[in-house]
Amino acid sequence: MTGEPVAPRTTRGERTAARLREAARAVFAERGYAAARVEDVVARAGVSHGTFYTYFENKAAVLDALIEETAGQLQSVVDEPWEGPDVLATIAAVIDRFVDVFSQHADVVRTWLEASAHDKHFRDRLREVRVGYVERVAENLAPALDATPHDAEVAAAALVAMVEGYATQGMTTDDEAQRASVVRTLSSIWFGGLLRLMDPTA
Repeated sequence: MTGEPVAPRTTRGERTAARLREAARAVFAERGYAAARVEDVVARAGVSHGTFYTYFENKAAVLDALIEETAGQLQSVVDEPWEGPDVLATIAAVIDRFVDVFSQHADVVRTWLEASAHDKHFRDRLREVRVGYVERVAENLAPALDATPHDAEVAAAALVAMVEGYATQGMTTDDEAQRASVVRTLSSIWFGGLLRLMDPTA
């Protein structure tokens, strides 16, 4: 299974593949992955079944392509340096970048979660991406938790799940004030939780 279009990479071909991806994204969001059909996607895109199969093997391949874009943006956040003299500001900057990706791709993530419940391929992809950014957070937490009885990976997984869960389920508007409030609150919870974990008596 591949998310890459199977047609040649011409400018026109890229535009058609992008149109199919956007149509599939809308159909998945409206109908859910299980109920979505290729014929729904081609009707939304305004192309023939033959055109669809020129670019994608099936609806799973289209979802793979959408996931590839989302996963790539998440990975870019993971790969950025997480450094700064102000720990709270650094945490807020990281969370803001995660929230940005998750809020932009919340519909794709929800479809991905639905598909992963029934398809090992998507479940494995989800695990692979999550492991990447949980390990990155754990890497940054480890020095602070070294002298405590707390496991950095467990803490990282919990913190990441909180941001992921809220960003995919709780962000229902593009309102900048709401987003700033969300980032501020999540950052404070992360920071407060980290301070508590760093307490050797906790």
